[in-house]
Amino acid sequence: MPSGFQLSRDSDLTGYWSGEYWYDTANNPTPFSAHLEDVSGILTGTTLEQVYLSSGGAELSANLTGGRSGSSVYFTKVYQPKRGFRFEPIQYSGGSNDKFTMIEGDWRIATGVSGRFIMYRASFGAKAAALNRKHEIALKR
Repeated sequence: MPSGFQLSRDSDLTGYWSGEYWYDTANNPTPFSAHLEDVSGILTGTTLEQVYLSSGGAELSANLTGGRSGSSVYFTKVYQPKRGFRFEPIQYSGGSNDKFTMIEGDWRIATGVSGRFIMYRASFGAKAAALNRKHEIALKR
């Protein structure tokens, strides 16, 4: 392997992500975590977020389906049913940086509610991390 070799998923979006989204009418972000699978540009995944209401908090999960073309990203978020909540599908569109470590863009619900979002890759996956460690050890010898 050449010196400075780094195995990463710098050609797709597969991995664990941390992010925030904002409503256009609010300044406070809602944090979330996500797991994405990117297979030849076809995106699937899940999200998990904590929503705080006047009556307390609720943990919400959702499924993601969509795609990626180059650095352009689009997906639909559909919340899993939760008692006391009613959800519409949410359309996300945006772009990734050239290293596939950040995604940012806009989201919109058919009712007209919209906002912004940003996500940062939290993990490149266990296999990539193990191979990076193996290579670093070999370089030190």
